[in-house]
Amino acid sequence: MVKHDQTFLSVKKLIIWLFVLASVLGLIITAAFIAFIWFWAGGREIEFEISLSHSILLASAIIFFNFSCLMIVFYRPFIRVRKLISESPFSDSFSFSARSFNPFVSIMGSIKKNNEKSNSELEKLNKLEQYRREYIGNVSHELKTPIFNIQGYIANLLDGGLEDKKINRHFLEKADKNVDRMINIVMDLQTISRFEASELELEKEPFEIFQLIEDVMETEKENAAKNQITFELFKGREIMVNADKFRMRQVITNLLVNSIKYSKQGGGETNIRVYDLENSIKVEIADNGIGIDEKHLPRIFERFYRVDSSRSREKGGSGLGLAIVKHVIEAHDESIEVISTPGVGTVFSFSLSKPEK
Repeated sequence: MVKHDQTFLSVKKLIIWLFVLASVLGLIITAAFIAFIWFWAGGREIEFEISLSHSILLASAIIFFNFSCLMIVFYRPFIRVRKLISESPFSDSFSFSARSFNPFVSIMGSIKKNNEKSNSELEKLNKLEQYRREYIGNVSHELKTPIFNIQGYIANLLDGGLEDKKINRHFLEKADKNVDRMINIVMDLQTISRFEASELELEKEPFEIFQLIEDVMETEKENAAKNQITFELFKGREIMVNADKFRMRQVITNLLVNSIKYSKQGGGETNIRVYDLENSIKVEIADNGIGIDEKHLPRIFERFYRVDSSRSREKGGSGLGLAIVKHVIEAHDESIEVISTPGVGTVFSFSLSKPEK
């Protein structure tokens, strides 16, 4: 109904515009014609006189003729162009400007908007296509590595290693670790897909944030010690948050593991602070590791994106940890930020809501 009204108004505006144009041209032609006849007759000393009624009749005839010609020339092409615009997938963004009396100015503006939006959509599609190719390549690469490892271990066992007690258990343990890695990748992908499809419902509950952080630190203490990393929690008074405890455990675990992976040679430290703000709670996890170059920061939350591929794969993991962190935080209607300086370290900070009083 709205589009029909817009079409009617645009056609009405066209007819009025063409009539005004025909009238102006008609008056100019009539005046020019009368002036020409008057000068021609005066030059030949011929008496020439025309009444007002004849002038009006002549002007009307010329206006009608002009209007008919303009309608024949412009009306049908205008309707066709207007129809093409209405059928465009971006037609909702079009509107004929009420400020412009000339309908062709409005339609040119609509076509310009169409081109701009088309170019914008094409850029988005190209980016999505590039992301799709990268994503498929990354998934293939991440799964290919453990599959080929498992294949190699099984082949060695079948070639006689199964009877060799020195290597059979070692190869089976290696194969088992690669199976676990594949399971982790699939599980993490499933988690992200469910978040993106809004299939995962958060089970929010009030809990004490320092207790959860200490539990995660205890779990990762052995891993941190192997890499000569020390955790320090700047603990204050009890602070309650309202969030999904299981998912927040995932977030803190992934961020602490990330700080271990990207630590400097010879170890380092990771500091965890919690700030009680007026309307929210802010959790900050800072390390003094290798840091992240500025050009990588916009993409670090993408699936499988690795700043240092060799280091990431050497340390293990699915390459999906930060992507899960971002999805979990955003599912809580909160935000996560990252600040990093190469050679100095990285700071991740995110907000959580307080329990209702």
